[in-house]
Amino acid sequence: MANDHTDDRTSAEESRLDISALASTVLSVLSDKGEEGAQTIRSSVIQKLVEVSLQPGAFNAEGLLEDLKDRRISADQIVDIYIPQAARELGRMWSEDIIGFAKVTIATARLQGLLTMLAPPWAAKPSEMANGVNVLMLLQGNDSHTLGPHVATAQMRRAGASVRILFGARDDTIIKALSDESYDMVLFSGSRPDALASIAKLVKRIRTGVLAPPPLVLGGIVLNLADGVKEKTDVDLVTNDVKVALKLCEKNKSRNRSLTR
Repeated sequence: MANDHTDDRTSAEESRLDISALASTVLSVLSDKGEEGAQTIRSSVIQKLVEVSLQPGAFNAEGLLEDLKDRRISADQIVDIYIPQAARELGRMWSEDIIGFAKVTIATARLQGLLTMLAPPWAAKPSEMANGVNVLMLLQGNDSHTLGPHVATAQMRRAGASVRILFGARDDTIIKALSDESYDMVLFSGSRPDALASIAKLVKRIRTGVLAPPPLVLGGIVLNLADGVKEKTDVDLVTNDVKVALKLCEKNKSRNRSLTR
């Protein structure tokens, strides 16, 4: 029993860290809005998301979104601000032993489900739009909580990017995807420092096995848990700011267009 309890506690600690890391998403959004943006956050909306995501029984996602619409909360605000803030509150409640790990896990999964409903439609194949940005997001197979990456995915799709997600894919599958399709950026999402070695290995394989590989970017909670992440993985950029990643992507596309003229 003691070993089982220890394992559960370890998993729960990782979950709390993953949830708390979403605060960076909120801060990134508010940095563009200044103090006025911070003052407009409504605690009642955060509490509503927390209460509904924790309630027993069936989860009425449609009803929740209709309620938020009636409160004049936009889809962008739900994705950028209120879901991360609600997740952060869930992390606080767990750390203070107000709720258990199972409830945190279920509530977080429900919040992630909202993102699927709020994100714009996307295609599995890269976009053929002249100015479209095609992103390949890679999630590590041992990441059990992926709310943060899904927030980033929703933000990128809203910005007009086509995002394909591969979860726990084999290296050969990733190399084939990059060789067969045209991507403008590979975005690694990591939550565990012990995954940096495997990411570094894959980065090396991409650089040697793919002709003209796109920019390689690393984000996720691992940026808060380890030092020298960029040097350890040899990626082109480390950031948890979607706008920064997309700017690098656009800069690379512009340079490539100039070279082909």
